[in-house]
Formats: sequence, C-alpha cells, structure tokens
Amino acid sequence: MKKWWVVLVIVCAAVLFWQGISLYRQILSDKEAGQSTAVEAAKDEYGLSRIDSVDYYHGNQAYETVKGTSEKNGNVFVLVGPKNKTKLVKQSDGLTEKQMKAYVDRNLNPKKWVALRLGMEHDQVVWEAVYLDAKGRHTFYYGYFENGERYKKYSIKEEI
Repeated sequence: MKKWWVVLVIVCAAVLFWQGISLYRQILSDKEAGQSTAVEAAKDEYGLSRIDSVDYYHGNQAYETVKGTSEKNGNVFVLVGPKNKTKLVKQSDGLTEKQMKAYVDRNLNPKKWVALRLGMEHDQVVWEAVYLDAKGRHTFYYGYFENGERYKKYSIKEEI
C-alpha cells in the first residue's frame, strides 16, 4: 500500500512540474508576441529602419517602448499601447536614459537601482525610475521625458 502512495506522490509532483514549465513558456511566448506586434506597429506607422531595443512598461496602461531609428525622424522612441495606439517621440526632445539616471542620482540619492523605463501616464511621456531609497523602500519616481521633473512619486515599504 505504501508503494502506491509513493508512486502517486511522484506522479503528482511530475505533473505539477510539467504544468509549471508549460505555464512559464506560455507567459514568455505572450511577452515575445507583444514585442513582435509592437515592432511591426512601429515599423508600419513610422517606417523604422532599425530597432535597437524593445522594453515593457506597465503604469496606468501597458506599453511596449520601441527604441529605433527612422529616416524621417532620426533616433526615436515609439510607444505602442492598447489597441496598437502609437506615439512617436524623438530621442533628442527629452532626456536620454543616462541623463535621467544622473538626474535621479543627483536629486533623489538612490541606494540601489532596480529599473529605468520609458512609458506613458495619462498621455504624458515619462521616465519610470525604480530604486531602493535610503530607508530600504522601493521607490517609483516618474519624471517628465523632457526635463526629468517630478510627475509623481511613491514608495512602498517591504514588511517582513
């Protein structure tokens, strides 16, 4: 009788492991499909000739941020949102990633960086800086793309 229980436990563990891997692969394929859709929308809408990177932003709404080059506009960011709604911003019209990071370092003194992404909040192009502050809180700072000034900021204390 004990052998049956051991076999049953092994079979259940194998099925759970298999389902976990299957779910993980499905999540990754959905992410890759979203990136592919965003790249196609950016190419179709703005004629991007080169794609440098694609990043995911999730604020009020989810956006894929495509960084690339078009012959007409030069170096650009194309933000692709719900229903493939797109917005193009020239990289030269705002702060670069390096400049935004320097702005946050200078003004907010982060203890440890987590992420820096470009996205949209209520039709405003913003940089989302995620970092740990001096008190160990996860802090989300949203600065305007053009100058880095505060759009909004909030911190989350991790309770143990």
